[in-house]
Amino acid sequence: MKILLVDDEPRIERLVRDMVVDAGYEFAYAENGAEALHAVETCKPDLIIMDVMMPKVDGFTACRELRAKGITTPVIFLSAKGDIVDKGVGFAAGGDDYMVKPFDPRELLMHIEALLRRANMRPSTPASPNEVITIGRLELDAGQHRLIKDGEAIALTPKEFNILSVMAHHPGVVFSREQLVEAVWAPEFVGETSSITVFIKKLRAKVEDDPTQPLIIETVWGIGYRLNPEAC
Repeated sequence: MKILLVDDEPRIERLVRDMVVDAGYEFAYAENGAEALHAVETCKPDLIIMDVMMPKVDGFTACRELRAKGITTPVIFLSAKGDIVDKGVGFAAGGDDYMVKPFDPRELLMHIEALLRRANMRPSTPASPNEVITIGRLELDAGQHRLIKDGEAIALTPKEFNILSVMAHHPGVVFSREQLVEAVWAPEFVGETSSITVFIKKLRAKVEDDPTQPLIIETVWGIGYRLNPEAC
C-alpha cells in the first residue's frame, strides 16, 4: 500500500518517510496542495497525510477539490492548530482524521492503520443506489435501505443496514466490534463498542429464524461476528 505525504516541512517529510517505510508501506511525497492534486492522479495512494498550512493550495482546499472529483482516498490532516473550530473545518472539507503537531509517529501509524482497515472494509467501488446483494435467502437492497428475506421486505435502521452491509460484502469474514465501529461510525468512536452488541441483537431479531439460536449472524467467541453464508 502507498502513503502520500503532503507537507512543506523537510523535517516532517523525513520523519514520516522513515516511519512509513519501516512499517512496510510505499512512500510518495508532495510539497503543497497543488502538487498533491497531481500526485493523487499519478501515484494512486491508498491514504493521504495532508498538512493544512501550505503555500499555493492549502490542505483544506486540496481536500475539497479531491472530494469534488469523487476521490474518496482517506485523508489525515496535520496541523499546529488543534481547536475544535479548525477540526470542524477539516472534517467538513472531507478529511477522515485530524492530528495536531507535534505528534508521536507511533500514534500517527496507529491512525494510518485504523483508516486503512476501515477503507478495506468498504466495497472496492462505491455502492450503486440500486445495488442489491443476494446471499441465499437474503437480499440487501441499497436503494430501499431494507432487507428482503424469503421475498418479504424488512425495514432496517440506517445503522442496522450499514452493519449488515459491511458483513454482507464480506460473507464468512469475522469482524471485531472495533472493526464494525470503524466501518459504520469512525475511528474516534472505537471505544464505544458496547453499542454494536445492541445493534447485533436487533439485527438478529429481524434476520434469524430463531433469534435465541442465531445461525446467520454468528458470534465468534473472543473475536466478533460474521455473516454465515451457509445459513442464509
